[in-house]
Amino acid sequence: MSDDFVTVSTHTTLVEAELVKGVLEAAGIEAFIHAPHANALYPGVLGEVMLQVKEEDLERARDALEEGEVVGE
Repeated sequence: MSDDFVTVSTHTTLVEAELVKGVLEAAGIEAFIHAPHANALYPGVLGEVMLQVKEEDLERARDALEEGEVVGE
C-alpha cells in the first residue's frame, strides 16, 4: 500500500471542495483538501483548491464522483 496522494478534482472555492469531499467520504474514501494558496475572500484568485485521495483509491474516487454526478477538473 502506498500513502502517496493524488488530486482527484480541483475547485475554485473551499466550500465546493468540502461538498465533493463529502461525496467521497460517503463512499468510504478518505479524502483531504489541499489549498496552499486559497483565499476565502477572493476564491480562485490565488490558486485552485485540490481534493486529494490516496493513489490506490483514485479509480474508486473517480467512479464515486461520476455516480454522484459531481464534476471536478
